[in-house]
Amino acid sequence: MNYEQNDFIGHYTNVYPDGYCQHLVSEFDRLQNFGCGYSRIDSENASRHKKDDFQIEVSTTPMLLFDNRETSAIFFDGLQNCYNKYVQQFSSLADLNVRANHIKLQKTDPGGGYHVWHAEQGNGAFAARVLVYILYLNTLDPSDAGETEFLYQQKRFQPVENSLLIWPAAFTHTHRGNTVFGKKSKYIATGWFYFT
Repeated sequence: MNYEQNDFIGHYTNVYPDGYCQHLVSEFDRLQNFGCGYSRIDSENASRHKKDDFQIEVSTTPMLLFDNRETSAIFFDGLQNCYNKYVQQFSSLADLNVRANHIKLQKTDPGGGYHVWHAEQGNGAFAARVLVYILYLNTLDPSDAGETEFLYQQKRFQPVENSLLIWPAAFTHTHRGNTVFGKKSKYIATGWFYFT
């Protein structure tokens, strides 16, 4: 794994074994064909989504094994490795009880995405969110856009397969998913680290 951390954004590459991200994409498509998951516009009441932006909660959906191992166990092992690198730079996190415990797989078709600037921490249940993660499951050509863009840091991250970002959930890291152009859908795995 390679990594760099700037502006409190950790960027990790080559996190998972070869073929793992393609496995998650295949599992998303297989599960969606079986009727699992839901439209993000319906579940989030978000008019800025296209109707066909789709999401599957992995914590409630069994997936096929990868290399004779449980797919979610591999995921959390890789995510923990990235988190450990993040904590090395921001050591105050080491004294907190923080945990990521679920995975959302998302598919954004061309023209889709959540384009409004937003942060991940808020009131109620959202107040316990400490960090956000996103794993890009496939690569989009730069001309196809689909970047994760950070407002105050003035940074964009292009979707590249097997690269993962971790950043603070607070307003300081207001961000958006830019429109996907071209003919290829964008696949990600995403979720949060929570205070426990």
